[in-house]
Amino acid sequence: MKKGLLIFSLIISATIIAVYFFIPVKEHFTHGITINCTEEGAIRQIINKDKWQSWWPGEKKNDRLFLYMGYSYKFDKILYNGIETTVFNNKDSVKGFLQFLYYGVDSTRLQWTSADTLSTNPFKRIVEYFQSRKLKSNVESLLTGISTYFNQEENIYGFKVKKQKQTETSLVSFKQTFDHYPSTQEVYTMIQTLKEYIREKGGEEKDVPMLHVHHESIAVYETMIAIPVKTELAAEGNFQLKRMMMGNILMAEVKGGLATVINGENELINYVKDYKKTSPAIPFQSLVTNRLLEADTLKWVTRLYYPVFQ
Repeated sequence: MKKGLLIFSLIISATIIAVYFFIPVKEHFTHGITINCTEEGAIRQIINKDKWQSWWPGEKKNDRLFLYMGYSYKFDKILYNGIETTVFNNKDSVKGFLQFLYYGVDSTRLQWTSADTLSTNPFKRIVEYFQSRKLKSNVESLLTGISTYFNQEENIYGFKVKKQKQTETSLVSFKQTFDHYPSTQEVYTMIQTLKEYIREKGGEEKDVPMLHVHHESIAVYETMIAIPVKTELAAEGNFQLKRMMMGNILMAEVKGGLATVINGENELINYVKDYKKTSPAIPFQSLVTNRLLEADTLKWVTRLYYPVFQ
């Protein structure tokens, strides 16, 4: 009897010693994963509350509470480069920080850090230790799920950006200034004027019309229409000859009305800034769909182009 009690006491003592040596009171956890997205692109998704449900791989409970595989994540504070979070599992909770860190021009490090204080009671500490293992496994799975969203360029900008080679092209252009963003009718009136000029000069159109609207000030919208031609035509009055030189150009295609096109232009600008690209020329729209003939704006196809050096 005494021998059994002694053995039991030794086991308990050994357990207590092992707990204090191998399971520290302060439990620190850091886990990271690299995503194919720029830091700026990731941050725009983070600070925009309307985007949270899109990149969160679980369920949205309310504006600040999100669920993932049995755990509740409460967004406590939104910072420039991450979210301060509280994770709940029944009555237990842990503070954590979901962070986006610069990891090169085209990559970002998605990182989770958290710290917890375990019980001084060795037996309770063992229970809490295994609970923390489960949380770590949940966080690792969560980050993998989040990375799936951020690895898709279409989720960040709304479209896939294609890198193309621009061939040397001659253009005839025509400018006009409005005190508002030009309407479809006004744009096509300019296009018709330019088409008539090309015909009068014996030219031949090579591709669809191009449009660039520069918002100079509150009531100044400088609008330029250009049409590629097969042979160069002499400049005359408001009609100018331009040349697009060989080089690199970014292209994205959008489908929808004016709001969709303008938003697409802004996102393409974001792409250029995010990837630290520089441009030798102005961006422009290529009007694939004749907007006067197609009444359904959802069917409008517009290609957005942005010349870049590299």
